[in-house]
Amino acid sequence: MASRTMGSETPRLAGFGDMSALLTTESKLWRSLGVDLPLRLTAEILSFGSRRLQAQAEHVAALGRCGSPAETLKLQADFVMKTLTDYQREADTLSRDVVDTAVPESGKAARSVTA
Repeated sequence: MASRTMGSETPRLAGFGDMSALLTTESKLWRSLGVDLPLRLTAEILSFGSRRLQAQAEHVAALGRCGSPAETLKLQADFVMKTLTDYQREADTLSRDVVDTAVPESGKAARSVTA
């Protein structure tokens, strides 16, 4: 039985076109979403956690220097507001990382529009 391919030609299947191009695209997608994205998110989350722990340690030290209940309440309120802002910013960063990794061209377009 004769092969349908000649030399280094890649077989074409009905509806799929060039199989090597399809496999290349699929393997890039798998690597991007299955390897790159989890590593990128893990690095970002660990970095964020480190910054938050540092902020918490500095806050506790500052509480120890408070001289009145009013000063303590103000310090606590400021810390909570800063914490909420940091978490919102981190959620935005993680969302952007997911979009940039899943759809690389959309991240570039969005950055160029906002720049």
